[in-house]
Amino acid sequence: MDESGHNPSANTVPDWWPAEARQICALADMPKNAARGFTLTGPTARDRLDIIIWANHEHENEHDNESAALKGFVNKCPHMGLPLETFPDRFLNAAGDRLICSAHGARFDAGGACVSGPCQGASLYRLDLRLEGGMIILPPQKPNPAAD
Repeated sequence: MDESGHNPSANTVPDWWPAEARQICALADMPKNAARGFTLTGPTARDRLDIIIWANHEHENEHDNESAALKGFVNKCPHMGLPLETFPDRFLNAAGDRLICSAHGARFDAGGACVSGPCQGASLYRLDLRLEGGMIILPPQKPNPAAD
């Protein structure tokens, strides 16, 4: 269980993490109440990290706090470790309030917890994000070795 009370699965821990902070995209390029996928790569062909950034403005006061509204996750479903989307940037349900795994229909809340589907009770692996000069930054992170 991580510090937020979520239970990321071993299937969600990536095989590679960038050692340095990475610039993901400009905040202005993130539509509100939408999710986008990004792939970070390293020096070898095996160094790859697929992530989801969700600009989730569930509460009115979050419109004034952009960093609080940004959620980041490793793009691996806890059920089988597959990417959530089948088509690029198609992560959300019709209401825009849940991430959905297109493979088996698991649904995840804004904290990454699976609320229905085959991995209910597990969570996506959450990422810490920062905003610097209008850019979304993924600082260096280490996977949770206790995830199982």
